[in-house]
Amino acid sequence: MGIGIVPMFAQEGTKPAPVLSIGRESIKEGRTAAHEKVEADYAATFRKTNFPGHYIAMATISGANEVWFIQPMASFAANEDFEKATDKEPLKSALALMDSRDGELRTTSRTIWAVYRPDLSYKPETFNPAKSHFVDVGTFRIRLGRGDDFAQGTKTYFGGFAKGNVDLCILGYEITAGAPVGTYLFFTPMDSMKVLDGDAGRAKAVRESMGQEGFAQMMKGLSDIVLSIEDTLLEVKPGMSYPSQAMIDADPGFWKPKPAMKPMAAAAPPEKKAAQ
Repeated sequence: MGIGIVPMFAQEGTKPAPVLSIGRESIKEGRTAAHEKVEADYAATFRKTNFPGHYIAMATISGANEVWFIQPMASFAANEDFEKATDKEPLKSALALMDSRDGELRTTSRTIWAVYRPDLSYKPETFNPAKSHFVDVGTFRIRLGRGDDFAQGTKTYFGGFAKGNVDLCILGYEITAGAPVGTYLFFTPMDSMKVLDGDAGRAKAVRESMGQEGFAQMMKGLSDIVLSIEDTLLEVKPGMSYPSQAMIDADPGFWKPKPAMKPMAAAAPPEKKAAQ
């Protein structure tokens, strides 16, 4: 995790962060375990130095082999405070050393900045970051100049969610730098992948709540606006993350699991008595 992308979905509490810094690393084939070790060392270093910028690491379980580091911020200006902290010793030298190790394990890395869009979110008040063990991320790219139309279509769609009593939390973010203009991210946090088993039922409830004609019109409108959609499923990795103490206390079994017990050593065979 190069310091340029030292990127949690929420700040203290459960409100979605106004700004997200998202670092994405593509990992070399066969180097996943080594990469996890380096990232665990990063997290341990940040804990030891009480670094103020907490972050969550998530590994893809669909698509390309990547790790996403998500850091919440109250504002863009907050990043300057984080950079000042990383420029102080001994953290500065420790990070430089780990960055050289990390660079050998990844093929590419990039940083994305995004701002929260409450008008493009569904049930954000139910967001529970500590219990978010898996995250589904929908990446939407839309045509230039169609932002207002996209927002209206999204609100209509989420209106169907509400009418159909869909029990999900979806956080909408608009990318401001690091990706093509007109790119939006929709995060669906989940405590278990079992949530995905209900997708077909939820889709049916939305169609029925909107009516077949209304649903078809909404989808046609979005198809005229949206250039592409990509869905990525990620798993939160506690060992590579640097969560706040509040996050850990909210679900210690997940964020701070007990170490596995070492296997008991085999008993030594009894010594043979010397012949009389």
